[in-house]
Amino acid sequence: MPALIAATLFSAAFSLIVRDAQLRQRNLWAVGAVNYMTAATIHLARWGLSPVSPISPTTLLLGAFGGLVYSGSYLLLFRFMQARGVSVATAILRLSVIIPVALSILAWGERPDAMQAWGAGVALVALPLLAYRRSTAQNGKRLPLDRRGLALLATLFISTGLCSTTVRAFHQTGVPEQGALFLGTLFATAALVTLVAWQGHRQGTTRADIGPGMTLGLCNALSNLALVMALAQLSGVLVFPFQSAMGLVIVALFARIVWRERILRTESWGMVLAVAAVVLINLG
Repeated sequence: MPALIAATLFSAAFSLIVRDAQLRQRNLWAVGAVNYMTAATIHLARWGLSPVSPISPTTLLLGAFGGLVYSGSYLLLFRFMQARGVSVATAILRLSVIIPVALSILAWGERPDAMQAWGAGVALVALPLLAYRRSTAQNGKRLPLDRRGLALLATLFISTGLCSTTVRAFHQTGVPEQGALFLGTLFATAALVTLVAWQGHRQGTTRADIGPGMTLGLCNALSNLALVMALAQLSGVLVFPFQSAMGLVIVALFARIVWRERILRTESWGMVLAVAAVVLINLG
């Protein structure tokens, strides 16, 4: 449980750092590239201090694939925010937890006990309540998505879900001692992709982007390390709903206290359900 709590806290911190960088008008393309370079350096250094031999090709393949979907989700997020706003984009990111949960049940046969199953279900119910916010575009009326917008939404949903699924798939390989190499490969691949993307969006880049980028990378590195450790102790059916629901609660409360953002009634109900989910999971 401590690893899951740590993964949740660092995941929430990641979202808050991105939001703070956005409010300070940093170049988020640069921040993202520095973030992945920092995370890659941390995990490749961990692997270098205790290299594992022989190296499993599966570890490298899953790491490279994970890097592609991680960086792809990050870059797609910018385009979707421009089309539909940050609130709807955040909802898609959090609701994509359904993908690794479904695969944990269907592909890997995970079966939580009755109390834990209720907790995971309650967490999934809490997610849309926590994530939903009415758009303020055109007097609060949301515009229908065209085919291109729907394709972008679906791609963002699937790629984000595959991020967590990749970490879960690595756990299934049976080589947990190669976790540092897996995460190092993942973040190094993501760093290469975001560096290339940043080259086309360098306008407005300053040295002030380095600080939040490195802090973001530290949180990213620790969050994924804790997630790998949590999946070694608990099933994905429990880990992913807990991390998403409680992460949203932490972000919402922090934003309310620090940035004076209003908490909607739906979000309040979502928080109540999220806390109930935590209690149920711990009773299992």
